[in-house]
Amino acid sequence: MEKNLIQEAIEICGVNGFARELGVSGPSLLKWKKQNSLPRTEWTGETNYAAKIEQLTDGRVTRDDLLSSGFGKRS
Repeated sequence: MEKNLIQEAIEICGVNGFARELGVSGPSLLKWKKQNSLPRTEWTGETNYAAKIEQLTDGRVTRDDLLSSGFGKRS
């Protein structure tokens, strides 16, 4: 079973504060958790959530892990 890095980050930071720091709604963050994926905009260069998540989790969830091959990439 694939590790859910979004869930891990939420557990470290808490939903509300984490969503606020990322500038997204709580429901959006929970959608990412359910899908175990960052939004498409992360791969198109429109957002930089992975780097911010790494910073907010003090490196416990890394940008490289979030963006590693296969994680969150959907057509």
